[in-house]
Amino acid sequence: MKSIINKIVLFFVLLDNIFLPIDIGVDFRLNYLVMIIYIIYYACTHKSINLNKKKTLLFISGLISFLTITILTAESYLLVIKQLVLISITLTFSYLLLNSYKFDYIKIFKDYILFITLAGIIVVIQFVGTKTNLTFLVDYSYLGLDTGGIRLNAPRGRFHSWFYEPSFMAYAFMPVIFIAVARLLGIGNLLSLRRSIFLIIILFMAKSTLGLLGLLLSMLILILSKYPIYKKPIFLACLIIGLFVSSYLIYKIPAVKFRIDETYTLFTAKKVTSEEIAKTNLSTYALYSNFKITQASLKKAPLFGTGVGTYELNYDKHLNNVIPTSNWRNNFKINRQDANSLLFRILVETGVIGTVLLVLFILKNRIHYCQLNNVKQQNLWMINNGILVLLTLRFLRQGHYTMLGFILMILVYYMTNQKSKENSSNLI
Repeated sequence: MKSIINKIVLFFVLLDNIFLPIDIGVDFRLNYLVMIIYIIYYACTHKSINLNKKKTLLFISGLISFLTITILTAESYLLVIKQLVLISITLTFSYLLLNSYKFDYIKIFKDYILFITLAGIIVVIQFVGTKTNLTFLVDYSYLGLDTGGIRLNAPRGRFHSWFYEPSFMAYAFMPVIFIAVARLLGIGNLLSLRRSIFLIIILFMAKSTLGLLGLLLSMLILILSKYPIYKKPIFLACLIIGLFVSSYLIYKIPAVKFRIDETYTLFTAKKVTSEEIAKTNLSTYALYSNFKITQASLKKAPLFGTGVGTYELNYDKHLNNVIPTSNWRNNFKINRQDANSLLFRILVETGVIGTVLLVLFILKNRIHYCQLNNVKQQNLWMINNGILVLLTLRFLRQGHYTMLGFILMILVYYMTNQKSKENSSNLI
């Protein structure tokens, strides 16, 4: 029974685009309610929580330091408290879920892969629905899901399952895509070759620039990790040429080319005019406007930022000063709360110091490839590095702290590294 419940709540981690009509100052998603219920359920059904005393003490010390700095620098205590409550609920839920899985990261990722495969099957159903004009197979808003622009995207050949948009599906898929590419190179056993190929094809059907970038990054990490080509100049040259060719072919995909060209033009302009802002697409405008707001905010609070959850204050303060008047600026508040990029949001809310600490945490907890015949170690390495690719993409786009199980992924990223060290010590 516990195993079934764990699978259900893990699925709700990915089903985060159902919103409840509850006004508490944040968009209250159904999966927030599921997390709260699961925490209560865990307290009633589980006898204990597995905690490492030393690491728990270290975590509490870090938390106290963080709260102290926040109290001294925050521009809005209300926004900070609201964000910390949401993060605390998500963090508690994520840790309890892992505890219920007995910290078996292989098992939890097998379940995760199952739901990603289901999402891939739904993409196929959407493709069929588009070809047969059966809208109910394409748009699932009648089930309460906010499916974004699926009715516009699907006819243009961009599918994103039940997720809000193609990039959201790419985020959810990315750790599994890394595992799929690794399987094609003979690493690990979490996926079959057939399913690996299927999921990679599905990723292409999203036509997400970030998804394709993640695929390229996955290939680069895998090739450089498994094959010491940097010691063989001819192979290194072939890799570089191959990456350039692959990048060019992906760039030539119309949807990708349009996005890259437009972004490049906007970011390289010496002075952006109202006309240039008006003719750009909404996604590129979101990235550019939040970039300029981040620049302005860092000039005011470069070291410690303005406090977790306060990005929206900086957005309102700087938008009109850094973006010329236009239809986009006057009528839309794009990514006002999450900055469109985790890097932008972290920089604004925690400053350079907080951002550097996060980057150091990520670098320190990456598992480096080691050619062992131990399949379990290979699987841990794949999970860890797949999440690394996800973190990289989230740094570029999407600054929501709790969306699509982001905190759960960070916990798994850290804990797989610890588990790998433990396994390595046992082999010595």
